Amino acid sequence: MPHRGADYPFALRQASDIDLKRALARAAAQLISPGESVFIDNGTTALAVAEELAGVGVTAMAVSLHSAAALASKPGNQVVVPGGLIDHDDLAFTSAGAAEAVVAMRFDTAIIGTCAADPDNGLTVAGWGDAHVKRAAFASSQRVILVSTADKFNHTAAHRFAAVADLDTIVTTRDAPTEVLAEAQLAGVRVIEVDEHSDV
Repeated sequence: MPHRGADYPFALRQASDIDLKRALARAAAQLISPGESVFIDNGTTALAVAEELAGVGVTAMAVSLHSAAALASKPGNQVVVPGGLIDHDDLAFTSAGAAEAVVAMRFDTAIIGTCAADPDNGLTVAGWGDAHVKRAAFASSQRVILVSTADKFNHTAAHRFAAVADLDTIVTTRDAPTEVLAEAQLAGVRVIEVDEHSDV
């Protein structure tokens, strides 16, 4: 298991919880309408959302080449990438230039992933640059949706980028910690729970 602040290789993450991530992605994609401007985060769960949004008719900035390719796999979307250096493993843009490109746009909705989330420590990730890009997405978006499997609520990572209360919606699995979701709801965050067989 990686130490605090480390991250699993992209291929390992992509191969885990495939059905759950698809169910989460379906639920998140249903919250987005054609014509919206959408930020799509890096990570495997955000990639699953990007796959669901292929051809929907959105303007999307993807901060991962994986998600950009998924969004552009069918005609209909206008897909933008921030440019700059990419990470060799998950093909994500996490440089200062990427954060500047995110700030320069305005999004109706941001689809955010995280390494960890809890009410005390907030939303945290392993990478410093990744945290800056995510902060930029929060600043540039009218609505922020966290899409996360339940395991992300059980630990923390090194770099904090937002509080749970800063979110508008959490889309997660039914086995997510009840106390964490209850605290989020008390803070005004909408919570949507799905399971891997969900059609929502």
